[in-house]
Amino acid sequence: MQTIGIIGIGLAGLRAAAELRARGFTGTIVGWNAEGVPPYDRPPLSKELFGDFHHLLADDGLGDLDELAVDVCGEARTITRDGTWFVDGTPVDVLIIASGARPVQSIAGASTLYTLQDARALRASITPGSTVHVVGAGWIGMEVASVASAIGASVNVWEASQHFLDRTFHGTVDDIWGTWCEEAGVNVHLNQPYPGGNCDVLVQATGARPTVDFLPVGARTARGALQATSEGCVLDEEGTEIPSLYAAGDCADLGGLPGGHWTQALSDAGRLAACIMGESEPRPAPPEVFSTQFGHEITLIGEVPQADTGVREGLSIRWESGAFLGIDAPRETSRARKALRKQMAAAQTTAAIHAS
Repeated sequence: MQTIGIIGIGLAGLRAAAELRARGFTGTIVGWNAEGVPPYDRPPLSKELFGDFHHLLADDGLGDLDELAVDVCGEARTITRDGTWFVDGTPVDVLIIASGARPVQSIAGASTLYTLQDARALRASITPGSTVHVVGAGWIGMEVASVASAIGASVNVWEASQHFLDRTFHGTVDDIWGTWCEEAGVNVHLNQPYPGGNCDVLVQATGARPTVDFLPVGARTARGALQATSEGCVLDEEGTEIPSLYAAGDCADLGGLPGGHWTQALSDAGRLAACIMGESEPRPAPPEVFSTQFGHEITLIGEVPQADTGVREGLSIRWESGAFLGIDAPRETSRARKALRKQMAAAQTTAAIHAS
């Protein structure tokens, strides 16, 4: 194994390179970067839209491409395999797909929020007194509604499901978010598809689709992501591991949490790097979502069961599964994170014993 290729050097791809170097890989790493800018943190694009949203991952200690000796190329266009993987003619012994996802864009004239360019355009167009229509009451949609209302824009949100953040909470937080929106003057229309209408800015935030159409192999999940093992090995249509092909982050399904893109990328990178280097899989970390909305710091640890409404602790909620929604509750959130890590580690140990 002399050369490892990584298609996509956002958070997942950058951390894959960093984890490989930390585990002793001294060969060549080649990265393909479609966006053409150094890796940066995407969550601030919506959470800090009217602040300092351009955070380089290198500045946060998450990896520097030069220090990691990653040879960076432009967008990957063709991938073939003949014993060895070839990306645009460059041979690599191991190929990692970390190409992320792209927002769904199905409404004519709507803006989406995913890149630096998207954020800059939205910040320029959303102004005090402007009329903003947001389609989708998920994490991104509610963050946009929050920051836009905070600067004095008139905000309406349409959500086709019956609930705020439906894929994550299944209706258990509707009263919390409903109160915040009412206090902020955000008009929310649940269980209503977007009807159209006049506005200054239209933002579509109805989910994303994995960017994997360029890859000619690999089974796809229902949402179009690459099907992979927990170690990141990509599977074919028969469920067999494809030799030397791995995936991480939003383009793959390794058992993540809706909205938990950031922590999923970190976890995926560590697991696939360990697998590639022949090391034991690192201790599992609970999936996590963090957000800032309507003046509140929000962290979700673990996955919310659909049939459990949880127990309220002020604004926070604790579920029997160990999942915890912390709202302005950093100490309780930290305790819940540690407890769920211990629970997951014990389950991993038990599974290993049974497997042996």
